[in-house]
Amino acid sequence: MHLFHRVVLCAALALLPVLHAHAQVPPPAPHSEANLLLLEVRLGRSVLADAVTAYEIEREIFLPLGELSRLLTLAIRTTPAEGRASGYILSEERGFSLDVIEREVINAGVRERLDRSKVKLQHEDIYVSSRLLARWLPVDLLVDLPSLAVEVRPREMLPLQARRARGQRGAGAGARSGYQDPGYARHELPYRLAGLPFIDQTIGVAVTGGGARRRTETNYSAFLTSDLLGMQASVFATRGPREPSGHLRATLGRHDPDAGLLGPLHARSAQVGSVAVPGVQNISLTSSTGNGAAVSNRPLNQPSRFDKHTLQGDLAPGWDVELYYNEALVGFQQSGPDGKYNFPDMPLSYGPNDFRLVFHGPLGQLRVERYSFLLQQSAVAPGSLYYSASGHRDRDGRHRSLAQFDWGLASFVTATGALARLPVNGIDQRYAHLGLYGYWRSFILSGEAARAGDGGQLAQVGVKTRLGRLALSATRAELDGFTSEVFQPSADPVACRDELRIDGTVPAPGIALPMSLQARRDTLASGAEATQLLGRVSAYRNGMAVSKVLRWQKLAGRKYADGVLQASRRVAGIGLNGQLEYTISPHAGLGAVALSADYYLADGLVANLGLARSFANPHYRLSGALNKSLGSFGLGLNGFYTSRHEYGAGLQLFMALGIEPRQGRLLAEAQPMAGTGAASLRVFLDRNLNGVMDEGDQPVRNAGFTINGGKHMARTDANGLAYLPRLPSYQHLDIGFDTNTLEDPQWQPRVPGVRLVPRPGKVSELDFALAVTGEIDGTTFLLAGGVRRPVGDLELQLLGPGGKVAATMKTSSDGYYVIPAVFPGMYLLRVSPAQLERLGLSDTGMHLIEIAADGTLLNARDFIIVAGSQ
Repeated sequence: MHLFHRVVLCAALALLPVLHAHAQVPPPAPHSEANLLLLEVRLGRSVLADAVTAYEIEREIFLPLGELSRLLTLAIRTTPAEGRASGYILSEERGFSLDVIEREVINAGVRERLDRSKVKLQHEDIYVSSRLLARWLPVDLLVDLPSLAVEVRPREMLPLQARRARGQRGAGAGARSGYQDPGYARHELPYRLAGLPFIDQTIGVAVTGGGARRRTETNYSAFLTSDLLGMQASVFATRGPREPSGHLRATLGRHDPDAGLLGPLHARSAQVGSVAVPGVQNISLTSSTGNGAAVSNRPLNQPSRFDKHTLQGDLAPGWDVELYYNEALVGFQQSGPDGKYNFPDMPLSYGPNDFRLVFHGPLGQLRVERYSFLLQQSAVAPGSLYYSASGHRDRDGRHRSLAQFDWGLASFVTATGALARLPVNGIDQRYAHLGLYGYWRSFILSGEAARAGDGGQLAQVGVKTRLGRLALSATRAELDGFTSEVFQPSADPVACRDELRIDGTVPAPGIALPMSLQARRDTLASGAEATQLLGRVSAYRNGMAVSKVLRWQKLAGRKYADGVLQASRRVAGIGLNGQLEYTISPHAGLGAVALSADYYLADGLVANLGLARSFANPHYRLSGALNKSLGSFGLGLNGFYTSRHEYGAGLQLFMALGIEPRQGRLLAEAQPMAGTGAASLRVFLDRNLNGVMDEGDQPVRNAGFTINGGKHMARTDANGLAYLPRLPSYQHLDIGFDTNTLEDPQWQPRVPGVRLVPRPGKVSELDFALAVTGEIDGTTFLLAGGVRRPVGDLELQLLGPGGKVAATMKTSSDGYYVIPAVFPGMYLLRVSPAQLERLGLSDTGMHLIEIAADGTLLNARDFIIVAGSQ
C-alpha cells in the first residue's frame, strides 16, 4: 500500500501546476486536438496510408487536399501559406484551381463560389470537407469513424489503379503495393536506471443514495509507464468503492522485435511481475494476469497460438472496447477492476484474419488498434525454433505455468510441444502436448496428442482450407479419461468431440455479410450425445455495425436456444449502441436490453445517455453524462437513476501527463499517452558540419516528417523542434525527413531518416542536421575522327572518401547531366569504368570536385570519351 499512496501523491502534485496553468491560458483554438483525427486511407483491400490527419468540425470531416491527392496520384499541389491549390484531375484538359482567399474554385473549366466554412487552412495543408472533396475529385469518400478509416471508391480509374493494372499484366503476379522498407539506420533507445513516467489518471467523486441512505464515494486510477532498473516498467493502481483496499499491478520487462534479449536465448520478450500465461489447445485457456515471469522469442506480431489469438491489454476505468473480426462485431468489454481487457483464444480461420479493437473513452475519446494475420503464412521456417515459458500465481494463490515450442521441421511442416501445470477443479494437474502441422497447397493439416498427469489421453486430427468466400475448419478429438480446463471433470465425461466451423461472407444486394457457423457434437462416455450450434451473421456499412448471434444446444434430451443482437453506429457526431439478449427455447422471452447514445455538441462537449433493463428481474437503470475535452484535461459530469429509487451524481477528471525532455516542458492532454511512445525531433542547419547543434547553427522552422512513408502533420517550431506523440509501441517505425517542406531546395538532411522501436513512456530524441548542398552539371562528348559530338546514356559516378560511390547519374540523350544535392566535401567524378570497358571506350580523365560548406554550383564539368584504350 505504501507504493500506491506514493503514486497517488505524485499524481496529485503533478496536477496542481497544470490546473493552475490552464486557468491562465485562453480557450483552445477550434483546431485543438479535441477534434483531431488520424484516419487510415483504404483503396479496396490496399491501405494507402496508416495515419492521415483529419479534423471533425461541426459534424463534418475535413481531409487534407494535398496529401489525399498525393496518395491517389492526382496532379494537384497545394500551397497552404497562400491558400491556393492547382493542377489537373486525370487529364490536363480537366484543370483544377482553388483560391481560398478569393473564395473561388475552378474545376474542369467550371467556376464556382467557394463556401469558406467548408475549407480550413492549416500550415501543412488545405483541409476540405469530405463531401466537397467528393464533388471535386472522381472518388466517393466514405468516412468510418468507428474504425477511423476513409474508404476511397473511385468513380473513374485513377492513375494509381492504372499503374497497378499494368503491373499485373506485365508480371502476372500483381504489382507490389504498400509501404516499402527504405533501409534507414537503426536508432537505439537505451534503457535508463530510472526515468520520469508518463501517466494516465482518472479522479472521480460521486454522491449516491437510495431511500434514507446517502454516501460520498471517491475513486482514483493511474496507469504509469517509464524506464526503471534498466527495463520497461508499467504500473496500474486503483482505489475506490469496488477496491476499497486498492489494487496494484506492476510489470518490468523488455520487448525487442529483433530478438536481441538474453544473449544466446535470442528472446523477443522478457517480463517479471504481472504476466499472463497463454492457453494450450484442448488443455487450458489464456489466463488472467498474476505475479510471475515470462520469456519468449516468438515474433511479437504473430498469433499467440497456431489457430487462436488472444487480444488483451490495458483499459482504463470508464473505457470500453469493441472487437471486430473480419468486419463482424464479435465482442464488447468494459474495463475490469484490474484495468485490463481480455478477449482470450479467438479462433483463426484459413485466409485473412483481421481484428479491429475500437476503444471508447468516458470523455468521448476514440482510438483504434488493428491486427492482421494470414494463417497459411504462420509456418515456422525450417530449422527455426520458437519458444516461450511463463508462470504465475494468481490473486487466489493458485499456480500456473507453461513451456512450449514451435520447430520448423521442413518447408511447411511445423512441430509443436508444450508442458503445462495448472489447477483443474481445485487439483494441481500436469500435462504434456505434442502437435504436427502441415501446409500443403490450400490445406492446413494438423495432428495433436495430449497426456495428463493422471494418465488421461487425447488425440485430435484437423483440417483447414478455403472454398471461395468460405473458410472451413473441421476437427475430431478422441479422449480416454482426459480432463482439463477445456474438458471439465464430470460424472459422464466427453469421449469424442467433433467440431465444424465455417467463416466467410454471404453476398447481399450492395453489401457483403460476414457470417460464422460453428457446430460441435460431444459423445459422452455413456453413449449420450450433446450437440451445440452457434451461428453469427453481421452487417457493416456506412458506420453501422449489426451482429446477431443464435445458439442452439441439446443436452440430455432437452433443447435450449437463445440469442444476442448487438448494434453500433457512429456517424456525424452521433453514436448509438445497443444489445438485446433473449431466449427462444424452452421458453421464449426477453432477457435484458442495454441502449446507449452519445452526441457531439459544440466545442468538444459530448452528451451521453444510457438505459439498461433486465426482464427476468424487472428493473431499469437510466444514466446520463456531459463530458468535455479541454485540451489539457477532460472533465465529466454524470448521474444515474434506477427503478428502485436509487440515484447518484458524480464528477470525473481525466488527465494524461508526460515530459518533453529537450525543454523539460510538462505535457498535459485529455487523450491517453502512457501506453504509447513518442519522439522529440530537432532540425537545424549544420553550419560547421559536425552533426551536432551548437553555437552558430540555425534552427529550421516548418520542417515536416513522414511516418512509415505517410506524411505526418507535425512541423517544427521556431526552435526547430517538433513533438510526435502516440507512436505505436514495440514495432519498427521509420521516421523520415520530408524534404518537400524545406524552404530552400539546397538544404538536405545528412540522414534521410531513422528506424526505431518506440516503447511506452519513452520519448526518443532525434536530430536531423541539414547541410547546404551543391550541384554539378556538364556534358559528355564522344571524340571520333577528330569530331566531337554529345553522347548520352553514360553512367557517371561521384566517389567520396575511400572510393565509395556517393551518387550515380545517367546522361540524357544530348549528353547533358545534372547531379543535385551533393553534400559538402571532396569528390572524384568519373564515367563508370565497367560501362567504358563493356563499350570499348575510354575517357580522358576524371574531375576533382570540391563542394564548400555554403554550397557550390559547378558548371561545365565535361567529359570527352574516345574509342579504344588510351
